[in-house]
Amino acid sequence: MRNKIPFILCLIGGALMIYAGVVGSIGFWDNLISYAATIAPGYEDIMLWILVILQNVASFGGIAVIVGGYLITTNRVGTGKFIIGISAGMGIFGLIMLVYNMYMAMGMAAFSEIYNLISTTAAILGPVLTIIARTLTRKP
Repeated sequence: MRNKIPFILCLIGGALMIYAGVVGSIGFWDNLISYAATIAPGYEDIMLWILVILQNVASFGGIAVIVGGYLITTNRVGTGKFIIGISAGMGIFGLIMLVYNMYMAMGMAAFSEIYNLISTTAAILGPVLTIIARTLTRKP
């Protein structure tokens, strides 16, 4: 089996994401749809369908990461990396927003809280492991 280590990382990261309840943000996709409507006014329906598909993939969270991890062990490496990127990318985006909100609320003292949060939570470790697995994945 090729890409064994990335697959194991995806299994662990996906399980942690399922345990922590990490899924894609629906509010983020709504903002993206309204932004897409202003950029390309004649193509809102096509962009809406594409974004709805991406939103559905991201909403599965850890399950989609595990499916993507399985796909990287087959000949569908590109599809697996895409699914992992969409699913785990929303978790990373949520981490960035969390860090920003904590910094705005607490200032520099937030970084000690962020350190404690990162060292003790599965919601951060799951997406980070899956992004590492995605970068370690090699095509046949």
